[in-house]
Amino acid sequence: MRTPIRITGVMIQYYIACKRELWFYANQINMNYDNEDISIGKLIHEKSYSRETKNINLGEVSFDFVKKGKEAAIFEIKKSSKLEKPAKYQLYYYLWYVKQTGKEIKGVIVYPKEKKKEELKLTPEIEREIEDIVENIKKIVSMILPPHVKRRPYCKKCTYYELCMV
Repeated sequence: MRTPIRITGVMIQYYIACKRELWFYANQINMNYDNEDISIGKLIHEKSYSRETKNINLGEVSFDFVKKGKEAAIFEIKKSSKLEKPAKYQLYYYLWYVKQTGKEIKGVIVYPKEKKKEELKLTPEIEREIEDIVENIKKIVSMILPPHVKRRPYCKKCTYYELCMV
């Protein structure tokens, strides 16, 4: 019997950005995590919102931080808005995941270097889209071989570049 696939926010982000990257990641083919962009992203994550308790776990997912109060919110800290759509869908997934527990919450993506933030709310359309994405991820990660290469503007900065393009 096959183990159930644990879907993470990073997998949602990779699904939107590059299904091949998703397959490599989910199948534990890890590349150069000493990448400068990854290091900068980690540093921004550590230094930004330093008063907040970070990496909040809820079941299978981990949020950057949560603010409670009049209206609770899940926060995701991102290095830049260049991959804005994948980042949004990662946060939509977290909002959807929390809703499965019976609670509704808003989400906020913050780009500290750009001094920019965006509030997100889950809609019925996005909920259906997330459900489809989750099912599609299960199919992709179960494939014997990765999906075909699709060149994107950001491929050269990807940690899997050499594996895909050489």
